[in-house]
Amino acid sequence: MSSEKGFAERIRQQLEDWDYQLDRFEHRVADLGHDLQDKARERISDFKRSRSELEHKLKELEESSERALEDLKDGIEIAWDGLKTGFFAARSEFEDDDKD
Repeated sequence: MSSEKGFAERIRQQLEDWDYQLDRFEHRVADLGHDLQDKARERISDFKRSRSELEHKLKELEESSERALEDLKDGIEIAWDGLKTGFFAARSEFEDDDKD
């Protein structure tokens, strides 16, 4: 069981870093034009919803049996990669639009 505990701790640390990055992004949105602010806030809402789903999967992992562990780990890693990639792409998009 220590294997999944280490995995869960690693994901929790990544989520904590992601929360920090999202918070910084939310503060930068205030400097964008009105249209971009609306679009950015919509994306932020989507990311928060995805983050919540990932948190739910992580709780399932922590409460799961060893039999379900590998399936949950794979699902969490896929969800994390998607969340991270989408967030950084969106952040980059809005930072690029802000420079124009």
